Amino acid sequence: MPFPRTGWLPQSTSKVLQPFSPTVKALSGLGHDVILREPKDLPQVWTNPSSLPFELSAALLFQHHYHARKATDSQSSILYPGFSMTRILYQTRFKSLDPGWDQPSHKSYGHSGLLLVPREGTRRVNGPGIHTRNGDIIELHFEWTTKSRGSLRFGFTGGMESAVAVVDFVRRKAEIRTSDWSSPQPAARGTFKVSGKTQVLRITKSEGSGDLVKSADITVELNDKVILQARDVNVLPELGVTIGVDGAPALLKRFVHRGKPSGIPEYLNVGGWQVLNTSDIAANLESICRGIEIAADRGIQLLVTPETSLTGLFPTHPVTQDPTPIKAAERKLRRRIKALKNAPYVVVGLPVWESVSGHSRKKTRYNVSRVYDPDGHIVDTYPKIHSCETEFWHGFRLQEFDIFGVPTCMHICHDGRYPETWTMPVMFGSRLILHPSNGGTVHGSVDAFEKGANRSTSTSHAFYINVNGGGGSYIVGPPVA
Repeated sequence: MPFPRTGWLPQSTSKVLQPFSPTVKALSGLGHDVILREPKDLPQVWTNPSSLPFELSAALLFQHHYHARKATDSQSSILYPGFSMTRILYQTRFKSLDPGWDQPSHKSYGHSGLLLVPREGTRRVNGPGIHTRNGDIIELHFEWTTKSRGSLRFGFTGGMESAVAVVDFVRRKAEIRTSDWSSPQPAARGTFKVSGKTQVLRITKSEGSGDLVKSADITVELNDKVILQARDVNVLPELGVTIGVDGAPALLKRFVHRGKPSGIPEYLNVGGWQVLNTSDIAANLESICRGIEIAADRGIQLLVTPETSLTGLFPTHPVTQDPTPIKAAERKLRRRIKALKNAPYVVVGLPVWESVSGHSRKKTRYNVSRVYDPDGHIVDTYPKIHSCETEFWHGFRLQEFDIFGVPTCMHICHDGRYPETWTMPVMFGSRLILHPSNGGTVHGSVDAFEKGANRSTSTSHAFYINVNGGGGSYIVGPPVA
């Protein structure tokens, strides 16, 4: 059966006796989704260990789902003061439930758009899949359907962060409200005049001051006239969109999102090779190389293996105590990658030793996952920050690297219990989160597991791949309606 947004792999089953290759693909027109079709006889619960590795792959659609629908109107490229050439990244005329938007609780789609009728408070429609960044412009065309007008809320939101313009057409007053309660609210106030039937509300969110994560400067225009401005608003650079109506029904006729393309490629083919947790370096190396060969044959561009996939996770076992055979195996691995045609980037886990000033031992051991490029060169080495294994020293640095232009970050197993190891890199632009782990055998129901997997990207706007030596590996994409 299909499982929306999530691909998962059992550690073993009694009915599946051979490794299988699930079909995972980005849904046409839905962008961030991936669907996995499992064998029909797959049981709902898995328990027993298996000696067979499993594989998982997906084509991840990094650009907005709406890139499949090219803008056709004359404003597909337009200049705004202070901005270089921007493009229409997405638009909808609200004639149906478009990808990126949540299903409104009360909906009435028609030939002219979506009618929002407020009852006992604000009637909202949210677009968590409309991925805006600093430098973008959002625009809403709407009209009131009765003589008595109300107020309209329009702006940016995501998780606990928001910056929303509230435009009251009865009092003809407007304000910008934000989630930053350390600053006086509202962040800006203004008045305006109303003309015409169809109203056009436009919000520009440009980059403000700040160090690593910039604040935002926000300008609100109504019918091409500036009515509000707020500087250095403390809100995340990347957010979704919200629309709300109070006091009177409003017809939403058109939404437009403009900005500069991110430069991130549209697709990246990602795979996971679930190497089981064994203490045989030679067998592990052969399994990894077999997975790399299969990945190269199938067009996988990035292959992820579990934590300590080269040695197994055995902190006190001799297999992780002697660096000599580990270094020899790594050299063989790099040669195999270099010699392979169409080799992918590869993530492999292993112990490494480094000299550390102030440590009593000559060499300090780390639990790392390394990224190798298609020529076998080491691109990045990530030591596990929250190490919980005996005599594995902890890392101390977040990192980000590019895979064919896709900003990518990584954390290892237990690091996942500390959200800053992946939420901070996402704030800095990561679109793919790698989570190699070796957390033991996975047990439980498919439904419960799928819900847990979906939580990995519930608010991050990023793809997430977990490859675990004990089973339960999955790829999950950002939620869309």
